[in-house]
Order: sequence, then structure tokens, then C-alpha cells
Amino acid sequence: MVEPDFNSMTRIDWLGFTLLEPFTVLTDLVITAVCIFGWFKLKERSKTEKVIWLLRWFLLTMGLATMVGGVLGHGLLYLTGMKGKIPGWYISMVSVAFFERAVIMHARPVLNKGMGNFFSWLNYVELAAFMVLAAVTLKFIYVELHAVYGLFIMAFSLEIFVYVKTRDKGSVYFFIATFFAAASAVSHAFRIGINEWFNHNDVSHIGMAIAVYFYYLGGKHLTVHLRKE
Repeated sequence: MVEPDFNSMTRIDWLGFTLLEPFTVLTDLVITAVCIFGWFKLKERSKTEKVIWLLRWFLLTMGLATMVGGVLGHGLLYLTGMKGKIPGWYISMVSVAFFERAVIMHARPVLNKGMGNFFSWLNYVELAAFMVLAAVTLKFIYVELHAVYGLFIMAFSLEIFVYVKTRDKGSVYFFIATFFAAASAVSHAFRIGINEWFNHNDVSHIGMAIAVYFYYLGGKHLTVHLRKE
């Protein structure tokens, strides 16, 4: 992949140190802060409920992904090159996989056992496939496609099924989170920004920070159901 034109990017130069796209780094760290907040708040429930444990790992890895992605993949991109984006990409893909697995586990009590096992294995296969594609091509589109599949197709569909069966309040918060995550994806895809300093990445990150907060609320209000034999 062709390296970006660093000279055209916004930057802060201070005492010989350069930080590219400072607002993108900042908004990435805002997502990280919200993730850490949710991670701490769900600590007690995660000790006894595996679904919440998985959600907590989703928040932790998403926070790490946005921190690493913001610093290496944006701020210090002139030092790392495009390969500096891969760590953040990979961690974010693992994070989405954690959320998928949490939703699969949440849905298992209302799913056929065979379907639950199928979705669990598919979770591993699609993660590996998209990781390989992202690494080979160095194209962010595969990270986005993995997020679309994991958050919007797989998880959202399963949560609709769970809500129809159980009217779980936590599912409603997941639906709201999905709306903000979708708005974030649209703003990024169509490059909707305010100006060159606060661009489409930054607008997208604000939407994702709000989405993460509602994912946390989903975990807070989620009911862990028991299978009815």
C-alpha cells in the first residue's frame, strides 16, 4: 500500500516532537477512557457471569485498540508507516470477536444447541479470515467489514432474537449502541467531518465513544438467562 502524504496531515510540532492528526489521537483516547470506565464498572458482575466477563474483555481490548491505533496508527504514523496501523486493527478485531462471543453466549439459552455451537465456531473462522486479509492487503476496509459483520449482522441479529424471546432490557441498550456505531461507520465511510483538524475520523470516534457507553449500559442491565429444557 502507498504511504500517505504526511506533509498534508494536520500536526503539532513541539520541541522537536511531531504528533500527526492530534484530534484523531485525542478522540481515540476518549473512546479508551469510556472503555476503561465500563471495564471497571462491570468488574463485580464479571466475577460470576461469563457473558459479562466477555463484555468486559470487549471493553478492555477496544480501549487498548483505540489507544494503540491512535498513537501508532495516527499520531506517530510518520515513524511506523502503514504497518503501524496493524496492531490497533488486530486488537480491535479481537475486541469485536469478544463482543460476538458474549452475544452468542447470551443467546444460547434461547437458541437450538446446534446453532449455538455453529455460531461459536464461526466466530473463530471469520476472525482469522479477516485478520489475514487485513495483514496481506494493509487495507482498513477488511477491519470495517469485520466490524460490520460482527456488530451489525451477527450480534445485532442475535440480540433481536433474544429480545423477541425474553424482552431483555440489556438488549435495548445494545440496539441503541448499534445505532451510534452505525452512525460512526457512515460518517467514516462518507468522510463526514467539520474541517481538516476535526475530520471524519474524529466525528466517527465521537459516535463510537457514545456507542461504547451504551454497550456498557447493555452489560449493566443485561439478564443472563437459563436454558429452558
